[in-house]
Amino acid sequence: MSVIYFLLVITLVVVVHEFGHFIFAKLFNTYVIEFAIGFGPTIFSKKGKETTFKFNLIPLGGYVRLAGEDEMNSSENTAISSEKLLYNKKPIQKFLISFAGPFFSILLGYVLLAFNGLYYGFQEVKIESVIQDSPAYYAGLKDGDVIKKVNGNYAFDSSILSLAINGGKKVDLEIIRNGENINTEVTPELTPKEFTVLFSSENIPENSVIKTFNKTENTESVLQNLVSGDPLIIETDKGNITGNLINSSVTEERKTIGIYYALFTNEIVRDIFPFEKGDKIKSINGMEINTGNDLINAVQTISLEKNNYIMTISENKIKNIISYSDVPFSVKIIRNSSEEILDISKENFIKVIGEPNVIKQAGNKWKPGIGESFITSVQWANTLLKSMLQAIVQLFSGAASSKDVMGPVGIADLAGKAARSGLETFINFIALITLNLGIFNLLPLPALDGGRIVFSLYEMITRKRVNPKVEAIIHAVGFLLLMGLAVLITYQDILRIFGK
Repeated sequence: MSVIYFLLVITLVVVVHEFGHFIFAKLFNTYVIEFAIGFGPTIFSKKGKETTFKFNLIPLGGYVRLAGEDEMNSSENTAISSEKLLYNKKPIQKFLISFAGPFFSILLGYVLLAFNGLYYGFQEVKIESVIQDSPAYYAGLKDGDVIKKVNGNYAFDSSILSLAINGGKKVDLEIIRNGENINTEVTPELTPKEFTVLFSSENIPENSVIKTFNKTENTESVLQNLVSGDPLIIETDKGNITGNLINSSVTEERKTIGIYYALFTNEIVRDIFPFEKGDKIKSINGMEINTGNDLINAVQTISLEKNNYIMTISENKIKNIISYSDVPFSVKIIRNSSEEILDISKENFIKVIGEPNVIKQAGNKWKPGIGESFITSVQWANTLLKSMLQAIVQLFSGAASSKDVMGPVGIADLAGKAARSGLETFINFIALITLNLGIFNLLPLPALDGGRIVFSLYEMITRKRVNPKVEAIIHAVGFLLLMGLAVLITYQDILRIFGK
């Protein structure tokens, strides 16, 4: 079913993308040879005045083939009037034909998000807890407050507040507390860089200050050069820690205001064996579960193996250590007002909890009016696009790895999970995919629409025509490189999903 959902999603978003090219090609009297849905052998075709419309066997997207798009196949263009060939069009026309595909992809994302916002509404952005003596604490924010607006914009997602905080400037907030609207402002403060270290060890002194890390005082430089399996020798004011590194990550210094978002509760919202809708998780391995953060901490703990620890380091001080729980695994739930011990293994519990839309989200849904829904949905899509652009910048700057990129296999896995979670989640998933498709195709790389846009801009600026054969060769080389990248990402998807 995941494969079927994936094919449906990819076919929809690609056909809409190609329809954008088709419409603008026809608008500028460009000869469209084929408009196909799917690839492979043709099941059904119909010849129009110029274009042959095809339904092909493999429902994996689709394509539009324009006359004069590829000079390498110039033989098929000889019977077509020269003014209808793509490479003979004005640069601005070629630019718009290339741009139309990504534009239609992004437009589809906006439409889908607007529909979801209008029909389903938006989840409240709720504060679970406020840290003592933090900027939020002194601004008067309290546990349970709902963030309605951030700097005048609707807070349809916690990322809206997070992005404003990252800016570092004073943030104006409109909050709802006990049905009353309250306005306040908070100024973010710089939080030092933090390191999260997963390692194995036999001895852990907590709440200690690091003196040396592998015989040096520069913890950061050591961690940047360590790989899995390397030894750790940490000298602290309360004794030494010895062990071996499993993994590590860094959270760069950032602006914060000192709150934890209420992301979800402890309630199950759909039947998923062995849970039933309405079950409430009361405890895991004796750890009481009342909030989403309680659940996160418990899952982190039970995910560890014996003698494994997660250590958080900030300013050379060990802030927190999560250790393996040696008690027999058990999950206590409340079902129909009665307590029960759930018959489930630790591995299955972690897998089930990781499924989307299993745990009830914190807060309620709010539905704006039609006008508000449109404005909020546009803000929502703008935020997603901004996040995607930041991710691309991080990828090319080295701040993110190619392992963070998801390909067809990973998308298929997520498509299945999203579909099982309900129509709202599935529509949001399609919106994300089509927005990604639009942004990715705008990258100025050969074989992508962005590469063709670059050639069009070059012609507009220099008023010189690019040799069609040279452009075709560049796009062909770019296509081969993209296919190589696709193979690499697919391989990583397979390892990530099936190598667990």
